[in-house]
Amino acid sequence: MPQKNKKIILQIIPNMEIGGAEKSVLEIGSYLKKSQYEPMVLTSGGRLIEKLKNEDIKVIIRKIDQKDPLNIYKNIKILENIFSENKISLIHTRSRAPAWSTFYAAKKLNIPFITTWHGHADSNSYLKKKYNSIMAKGNAVIANSEYTAKNITKNYNIELNQIDIIPRGVNIEDYNIDQFSNKSINKLRSEWSEDKNQKIILLPARYSDWKGHELAIKAISKIKEKNTNYQISLVFVGNKEANSKYILKLKKIAKKFNVDTNLKILGNFDNMPLAYHACDIALYPSIKPEPFGRVPIEAQAAGCLIIASDHGGVKETILDGEMYTGFKVRINDVDDLAKKIDSALNLNASELDKIKQRSINNVNKNFSLENMCKKTLEVYDRILNVSV
Repeated sequence: MPQKNKKIILQIIPNMEIGGAEKSVLEIGSYLKKSQYEPMVLTSGGRLIEKLKNEDIKVIIRKIDQKDPLNIYKNIKILENIFSENKISLIHTRSRAPAWSTFYAAKKLNIPFITTWHGHADSNSYLKKKYNSIMAKGNAVIANSEYTAKNITKNYNIELNQIDIIPRGVNIEDYNIDQFSNKSINKLRSEWSEDKNQKIILLPARYSDWKGHELAIKAISKIKEKNTNYQISLVFVGNKEANSKYILKLKKIAKKFNVDTNLKILGNFDNMPLAYHACDIALYPSIKPEPFGRVPIEAQAAGCLIIASDHGGVKETILDGEMYTGFKVRINDVDDLAKKIDSALNLNASELDKIKQRSINNVNKNFSLENMCKKTLEVYDRILNVSV
């Protein structure tokens, strides 16, 4: 239950299914429990709600994920009542539809509201730009990467120095190999490969045509043509129910390129830290630029070699040069992806160990959960004029 005399921060998000923005809501909420603030979450539902409740975070369930103008308008009064009844001090919203309702409800009650851009800030459509514009109207605007921030300034009436750039973070301890037994790692490897000598290449992403699944299949096909000695298991994990037509398409492509025996198309996998320790390489070959891209920092936190497209927010998460922590590939370039996978498969144990240590250090220094939460709390303090 909310504690007396604590200012209440309400985070609003359409749903609490498992995704980067949703994980951030949970992580910020947990961090706030140890601060001078009391967290609360307003959402339409989702699998992470139980985790919020386990952290003793109050959750309000309302249908706030509708995007049509009529429901957005109806939700204004509903939100007014919620804000008043729960004595909300500040609202943090992470999505456009609830942001529109929040903006007018909060304005009427004189409650500050801030936004975080997790998605794409650019659009060629006038209506889409207008719809997006609400995310630039917060008392504070947070971007999850420099790439996102620059896109906001390019498309909306806001200067770069008015945006707080706060990259997502992960709890490095959750990815520490000491958290997992050899037995659990080997068990997962045996589920993902028929032969213990197979190299496991993992692509964890939403089943969407711009996430690079087709590119990965074609790259593995090229590698097989070049070197028949390679034994590879390509593993996709994601929400299979969300896009069954696309999964059927991937199966047909895999068969066409003679990769069907190497490919496993799986559903959601809840223990991603274990997954990164069980695979040899993690892929993130998005065709469109990712505003941030959580997979590269998760993989690096586990010391797993990451290969990702060289654009969007991902450019900011993987180190280049002598101290490289992974490989960046040209956008939608199957030859370059195949070349980088081949290079990764040929790295010796000594070099892999160096990459592992550099990757973990990179996350510790630049993408830790502590940094993300601390910087977000500083924004709350500033908006509420709270002295630390």
